[in-house]
Amino acid sequence: MERNLIKCVSMLLITLLILGLFMGIFSVKEVQAKAQNTKDYKKGSNMLDKYPGYSSLLDSLLTKHPNWTFTILYTGLNWDTVIKNETTASHGRNLVQNKSGEWVCSVCGDKPYDNGTWRCASAATVSYYMDPRNSLYEDYIFQFENLKWVEGKYTESGIKQILDGCDYLLTNKITYTNTSGKTSTINKTYTQVIMEAAKAAGISPYHLASRIRQEQGAGSKASATGSGTYSGYKGYYNFLNVKASGSGSATIIKNALEYAKKQGWTDPEKSIKGGAKFLAEEYIQYGQNTLYLQKFDVDDSDGDLYWHQYQQNVSAARTESSSIMQTYKEIDSDLDMPFNFVIPVFENMPDTKCGMPGTQSIVTQNIQITNSSVVVYKSKSTSSTKLATLKKNDKVLRIEIGSKKENGYIWDKVVLNNGTKGYIISTGFKIIDDITNCNITAIAVEPGNVRNGPGTSGTTILTTLTVGQRVTLIEKGKYKNVDGYDWSRIILADGTQGYIVSRYLEEVSDNGSTGSGSDIVKVVCNGGLTIRKSPGTSSSILDYADKGDYLTRTQKNVSNANGYVWDKIVTDSGLTGYVARGDDDENYIEPVSGTGSSAIKGTGFKTTGSNLMCEPNITIQNILSKASGAVVKNASGKTVTSGNIGTGYTVKYNGSTYTVIKLGDVNGDGSVKATDYMRIKNYIMDTSTLTSAQMSGADVNGDGKVKATDYMKIKNYIMGSSNIEI
Repeated sequence: MERNLIKCVSMLLITLLILGLFMGIFSVKEVQAKAQNTKDYKKGSNMLDKYPGYSSLLDSLLTKHPNWTFTILYTGLNWDTVIKNETTASHGRNLVQNKSGEWVCSVCGDKPYDNGTWRCASAATVSYYMDPRNSLYEDYIFQFENLKWVEGKYTESGIKQILDGCDYLLTNKITYTNTSGKTSTINKTYTQVIMEAAKAAGISPYHLASRIRQEQGAGSKASATGSGTYSGYKGYYNFLNVKASGSGSATIIKNALEYAKKQGWTDPEKSIKGGAKFLAEEYIQYGQNTLYLQKFDVDDSDGDLYWHQYQQNVSAARTESSSIMQTYKEIDSDLDMPFNFVIPVFENMPDTKCGMPGTQSIVTQNIQITNSSVVVYKSKSTSSTKLATLKKNDKVLRIEIGSKKENGYIWDKVVLNNGTKGYIISTGFKIIDDITNCNITAIAVEPGNVRNGPGTSGTTILTTLTVGQRVTLIEKGKYKNVDGYDWSRIILADGTQGYIVSRYLEEVSDNGSTGSGSDIVKVVCNGGLTIRKSPGTSSSILDYADKGDYLTRTQKNVSNANGYVWDKIVTDSGLTGYVARGDDDENYIEPVSGTGSSAIKGTGFKTTGSNLMCEPNITIQNILSKASGAVVKNASGKTVTSGNIGTGYTVKYNGSTYTVIKLGDVNGDGSVKATDYMRIKNYIMDTSTLTSAQMSGADVNGDGKVKATDYMKIKNYIMGSSNIEI
């Protein structure tokens, strides 16, 4: 409701106009600038020892370009926290165009953004482009160039080289359409206007020219926002696409030109000079004086982070920097000019550079051996110590996938049941469904690292949980005293899966509460809620929670400000902030129940991990009686509402989808009969195979294996001499 009132109260409307979003993703800086924590880097210095990989790359650049200088920006930000804020904290903040697979966010999937060709970028994609170590090379270094005006550094010929291919910007004079629809002329060239605009604003004209090219494109004419002929907005220009936000091309263009109309940008010169002033006042004079810092707002010198970002294209800074470098090289082939570059560093960065999506090797997945035997070695060599020999049908955890041959083979890293890590040759197994033993909502009570496997050694940190962050616990009690800790397997809201020290988690009871005093609440306000940096409607906006979203409330009644009662919350993505819950009656949020261990539970059936385990006599009606609104589909994907439920069916309930495992029903027809135990017999004799779900249905004694005892138990059940129970 507080979010809705912002849109209704006139004074706040004025504020929002002032804080208007550029490309939909930033807010005006409100806090007085603080001094940056920076230090100049010298070749061979040890000042970056705690930031792996930086020094060698900078030293290499200095060897080739001794006139260059590097200023290190110590952001003080934790790397994992930065990636969270650039991804899961605000889906759509970073976009990729014409990409799929690991490039795209697993939560948003194929959801279109902007003009329909863009997708929400995955954490792997954002990490790749944000990691400065991937760009400390001549081709990409200019995204870190200090963009403030330097007297005597620029020429009009340099601007022309940046605009090469933009024929409409390389004319002898500026011809344009005025607001009357007639042709008018400005007796200047675009290069002259760009130079004048940049000098007046105190910014680099090369940067300004590059930004215009990025926004308007190459070719014989400008885009709709730079043509002056768009229907309803004749004679208005927005060369830098300020405030060009919205869904779909028409809305984006309209919003940009509406802003131009309000600013009085009735010719290209006014648009370029107004846009340059905007860049200077909104970015370059507020700590965002590089392409990188304009794309990724990680400089807190102005008291704000993440929101004030120039555009959503995740690769924009890197792409523009390559173009600028080529221009500089044409002006000065050796690039000997005394450029200054501002290089950000983050706390707790990965030991190695973040790889390009599609090249990642870190996983958390279960595999099943298909060969008669597979040897687990201590290292990636058949001459190293043998740790174990896995037999056919054995199941283990895989945490790394090999990508290249070493000592004659490609090697994968696995974890044995006792927590020992080793390597197997990457053949003779198949990926299976996750092996889980619970399905419990939990919250983090300590800021623990999530790793791809159990143990502090031999594993990789995937992310760090925020205290109060909600996760789903899917395995506990299996890996005990590994490197001195017990470990639990969890799934995060964005689908990330990994292991965390068990004592860092607290299970949530069925009524949504925890022993530590936190509770799970649901947003019920129709307009959603604004999440703010501190209590009060004047505080910076961190994110929005839509109606139906769940939040962990870590502290009630923190403050009474602006007519609201404020609670401290943590989102599922790990963002900490404050929401107006309404008055004392909690108008806009409500405590929830049913977030505990059994999402679906009844006599003879219950959810375990991602499976719904059922006894032989369970019907679809039994399930629906305990899970109202659930959608049951058979193995063919058809929705069914009555009859026996079978192995391989799926049940979707409250946002979760479970695979049905009916014990004894191997063929998935919903009944337990002779054909089922014959399939098990054939499997044991190695004359047929079973799917993962069929294997689980056949394992009626629950020992994790399919063998003669299961065959006999099913046969005895059919004969009426024994029962099969979950």
